[in-house]
Amino acid sequence: MSRDNFDMTTKETLAKRVGFRCSNPNCRKLTSGPQIDSAGSINIGVAAHISAASLGGPRYDSQLTSEERKSIDNGIWLCQNCAKLIDNDSVLYSSDILLEWKHLSEKAALLEIQNNGVINLVDDREIIKFFAQCFDRPAFQDPFDQEGSMENFDKAIEDTITAINTGALRARDGGVLQKSKGKAYLSNPLWRRKMDAIGDLLRALRERYELAVRTNDIHLGSTSDERQFYCINDRQLGAWFDLTRAEILKIFSEICGEAGISSEFQFPRHRRFWRDR
Repeated sequence: MSRDNFDMTTKETLAKRVGFRCSNPNCRKLTSGPQIDSAGSINIGVAAHISAASLGGPRYDSQLTSEERKSIDNGIWLCQNCAKLIDNDSVLYSSDILLEWKHLSEKAALLEIQNNGVINLVDDREIIKFFAQCFDRPAFQDPFDQEGSMENFDKAIEDTITAINTGALRARDGGVLQKSKGKAYLSNPLWRRKMDAIGDLLRALRERYELAVRTNDIHLGSTSDERQFYCINDRQLGAWFDLTRAEILKIFSEICGEAGISSEFQFPRHRRFWRDR
């Protein structure tokens, strides 16, 4: 069966248009870097098809011509993990979702270039205030072994990553609670780098959680009255989650201080009751 593959020029252009970063707004991982060999480089990026390159593939659209399938309009640049992710669940990761990812990532890459060297403190402070609302939630306040629901904890971290990258803070039902701008709009390069570091730590939280569930270091049970029964089989795991969240809030508090924004972010904030995330 023939495949409508991208040519090298299309692949390179897709990568360059997003600054060689994964287009998934929950990832944004850099996909290219140096090898030890001074003449070599490493690439973990993939030019993925939005509509499959051949019949039977994910999101295949029979209405497209062969030329349209292998055109740049049908491509999206992703890291290898996200490329596999979107093809494993083509219903959840629809063509419309992938086109939105592509648009957001290209816009973020352009903003990083446009904002280079130009600092707008007023706009930056408003974005930081929005981020402060994203962190003002129990997922960044309660010790790990006092979580009311592990699944809600994971979803809260995911929502925070999305909010920082896209500027849209969403409720559990998907509705937008607050709307601002993502971290790519920050004109202060220092704050942008610190928010990038926070984004890396947030992704590490999600990846470690997913690994813990797969290896049964965290055993998930049933849910009753918005409380989920669970068992943490690795006691050091909770300490790692708490230290990582403390580091996130430490970095963010530094940004708030530099921006002249009053903040009381610290971890943990002990509570005597369970709250919706």
